[in-house]
Amino acid sequence: MNEAKIEILVLEAQAGRRSAMGELYNAFYDPMRKYALLRVGDAMIAEDLVHNVWLHISKRVQQLRDVSLFRSWLFRALRWQIIDWQRMSSKEVVSAVLPDSAEEASLLQDSVLVLPMLKELTHEDREVVELFYLNDMSVREIALIISVPIGTVKSRLHRARAQLKHQIVNLNQGAENE
Repeated sequence: MNEAKIEILVLEAQAGRRSAMGELYNAFYDPMRKYALLRVGDAMIAEDLVHNVWLHISKRVQQLRDVSLFRSWLFRALRWQIIDWQRMSSKEVVSAVLPDSAEEASLLQDSVLVLPMLKELTHEDREVVELFYLNDMSVREIALIISVPIGTVKSRLHRARAQLKHQIVNLNQGAENE
């Protein structure tokens, strides 16, 4: 869905049109669930977190002043929901876990090959990579979501790319030596 369509739907949702909120939900549910699944490692919990965010968003959509920021606002709300869940459950973040079920595998099919490599990155670098590559977020959107300057996002992406490249080179060299 293009940015103009998203902005129109957000404006319609702010005006009280419930079907607009439904269209936004349909457009963003899978990317949000994928992001949450990567962060918490459990499909049921990821779904619950995403649904909780949509409950909060539907009540607060009128408070969003700049509709062009909807996607980053939405993922920022999800990020905070995940952080709250982690605090309440006193569990560590389990990201980059290979999927246990066919449903999770289907959801993550594009990213399964890179997940073990992401595990080697720092939490901060991994989050930026997941948002940028697996959720197609812009650098600006990521900066808004995780509350850091754009330059920090760029440097984390650069560092993560270098580490991933190093891992791939080592993997290829190991395969050639066998």
